[in-house]
Amino acid sequence: MQKRMNFARLFFLTPVIFSLFLLPGCHSGKTGVSAPPAPKKPAVRVSDADIQAFKPNEVGAIMVIMYHRIDKKRPNGPMNRTPDQFRKDLDSLYNSNYRPVNISDIIDNNMDVPGGKTPVAISFDDSWDSQFRVMVGKDGQTHIDPNCAVGIMETFNKTHPDWPNKATFFVLPQEAQIPPPFYQAEAVNDKLEYLTKHGYEIGNHTATHPGSMRTMPVEQVKWQIAQAIRDIRKINPDAQLQVLAVPYGNVPRQAAAKQALLSGTEGGTTYKNKAIVLAAWRPIMSPVAKAGKSIMPSGQIAAYNPYRIERVLPDPKQANKAGTLEYYLKFFKDNPTIRYVSDGNLNVVTVPASNQRLVDAAKVKAQGKTLQVYGGSGEPSATSHGGALNVE
Repeated sequence: MQKRMNFARLFFLTPVIFSLFLLPGCHSGKTGVSAPPAPKKPAVRVSDADIQAFKPNEVGAIMVIMYHRIDKKRPNGPMNRTPDQFRKDLDSLYNSNYRPVNISDIIDNNMDVPGGKTPVAISFDDSWDSQFRVMVGKDGQTHIDPNCAVGIMETFNKTHPDWPNKATFFVLPQEAQIPPPFYQAEAVNDKLEYLTKHGYEIGNHTATHPGSMRTMPVEQVKWQIAQAIRDIRKINPDAQLQVLAVPYGNVPRQAAAKQALLSGTEGGTTYKNKAIVLAAWRPIMSPVAKAGKSIMPSGQIAAYNPYRIERVLPDPKQANKAGTLEYYLKFFKDNPTIRYVSDGNLNVVTVPASNQRLVDAAKVKAQGKTLQVYGGSGEPSATSHGGALNVE
């Protein structure tokens, strides 16, 4: 059992026990309390005013960003950032109307961002120490290092309350020569507990981070995934690990081994991944988009496929090259009608009529959501529950 750190007590909320008191009139058979109001039914239509204000496009493109180290000793380059540059990244995203979601939120089409905002998923690979570090402060207590990735995001959330704590961490377990997750062995338990309880997502990155899985036999693929689950859940049983990031994006070539990335059983552990994440290099289409369809026929936006989620990587030296965060921040600024824009209503999928051809209505229906289509110049919108379009 690993020693637990004090910082957990500083950040985790202690449950408060409330006492129940009898209200006047109870002894006479009257409760004195009126029946609670019936819950409001969720709105199944976005108002024309919100459409005019937000110009939603929920079949547009979404960025998933891949980071590795957040380290002042390393220059800003492919996947790595200094703490100051990572802060600037968050500022740029925020000021460009992006709001964070976890990768599972995209897959589940449960992207809870305000109307007019665009979801973005931030991901971290390999559980480096600079992603989540704790330190003893002047008060003698253990705190999150304000210059690690988690510390920077937590501080940003405090100064920008509408930027929630969301990010997906693809964690490596302590197998073979790999250090413990985030390196500080005495704090591993508390770190994983903190992430799972504070809105972040823990993903699978295999047990030993093999150099390539392209020619890996099927049973070895299963072991890599299942052993990582066993190792991480020994530390934190609440870790879901239903999103897998394939090391270097090297997907197995053999059909059976490729299928084993999605689901399998090994050593008594059964798993089923809802998404397979690759290394790079493009934004992806919305999860309601038709298979194989992209809003950009030139190939700059990947068609939606939950088993081939692509990511963009920060690289200031390649700011003019497709594939980098710098490139796509400018690309979406110059092409605002291509990016996903939320309508602010999780029950409705709202798209402009010009993009209706991209929507898989069967997906919308299966998700229990309503499809709403509006004209490009603000004409009255139409709604559908996945079937034929009906003007209201």
